[in-house]
Amino acid sequence: MYNTDFDERFKCLRCGSEHFIKTGKVFSAMKGVWWQKYRCQVCNRKFKGRTPHMVELPKFVYEPKEEKGINWASYNAAQLNEKITLLNLLSELLDMVEIIETQATGRPAIHPRDILFCMTLKAYEKLSSRRLASDLKILKDMGYISRVPSYSTLMIFFNDKRLTRVLKELIELAAIPLSQIEDEAFAIDSTGFSTSKFGRWFDHKFGEEAERRIYRKAHIMIGTKTGIITALKVTGQNVGDSPQLEYLVKKTKLAFEMKTICADKAYLSINNLKTIADTGAQPRIPFKSNSREWGTGNGFLWKKLYDYFKNEPQAFYREYHARSCVESAISSFKQKFDHNLLTKNETANFNEILCKLLAYNLTRLIWAYYEFDLKVAFSTETPNMAKIEVTA
Repeated sequence: MYNTDFDERFKCLRCGSEHFIKTGKVFSAMKGVWWQKYRCQVCNRKFKGRTPHMVELPKFVYEPKEEKGINWASYNAAQLNEKITLLNLLSELLDMVEIIETQATGRPAIHPRDILFCMTLKAYEKLSSRRLASDLKILKDMGYISRVPSYSTLMIFFNDKRLTRVLKELIELAAIPLSQIEDEAFAIDSTGFSTSKFGRWFDHKFGEEAERRIYRKAHIMIGTKTGIITALKVTGQNVGDSPQLEYLVKKTKLAFEMKTICADKAYLSINNLKTIADTGAQPRIPFKSNSREWGTGNGFLWKKLYDYFKNEPQAFYREYHARSCVESAISSFKQKFDHNLLTKNETANFNEILCKLLAYNLTRLIWAYYEFDLKVAFSTETPNMAKIEVTA
């Protein structure tokens, strides 16, 4: 017996076509079951499912490419010098923040540069604001900050909406020095960060109250050579993944040359394919089991990519395999900086996530410095740098 579901690939015995349409069902009194009827769209041959009128094609088996080994010398050097290098890079990066003073009277506010430095260090060290105070006193003596904020003041600034935009731009600026390295494949995905709050509702189906932990989502785009985050958006848990692709691609295009962009099936849409193609890159998004070569409004681009996906699976998946790098990046920063959020409110959650991702980007920059002998600084040699303005 042969299965004729559309998620399998078959050929018609008469003409060799793989295109069929369903024409109804027929009941078999002997077997006591309903069988699906099909018609070949090319030669109009009619047949029932589970009858030997079709020949099954051999299933595709992906042949993975050889994996690159780890350069342990550069890895060890990056780990041994990570913290002191991160402090220097963070200090240099925060020099890109231009403070616009608006306070005329009252007690002098703590400088936003010091606050951003302390917030990022808190995410990097995974310490409470109270336990972090001793480290901040040492950093003040070393000249990294001008004033040590109290633990309560530091947590208050996590609720400052002005810092959300600044942190987001700092993350994207931290990736620009790697534009000379990241010039081929990029990958997109999203991930969740758990909060300490729970959402509750009454489930009418089971007649009981249910609850689930509330989480926030980070939509990121990374370069697959270094794992650096080139663009991101932080949203609530109910925001879809697919609509975020346009912003991530266009934002990355401002500083990086892209040849291939990989994403999973959640991002499959004709608008996303056109957005990627408009940047000059090749989209590598696998088609779903119910996707068809032709459809209303799909056009030539859809057909071209569908044919490549169906007819050249080895070549497609060889390029699509770069998407595993974004999964590795997500696993990396969650293991290193944790996926649980300690703050309570939405704005504080967003800022805490951004601080984690900023610390992650700086660690990738440090690794790239030793791995690729990177010699680019933020404010002197790197192009496309601009001051970030924040009102104090």
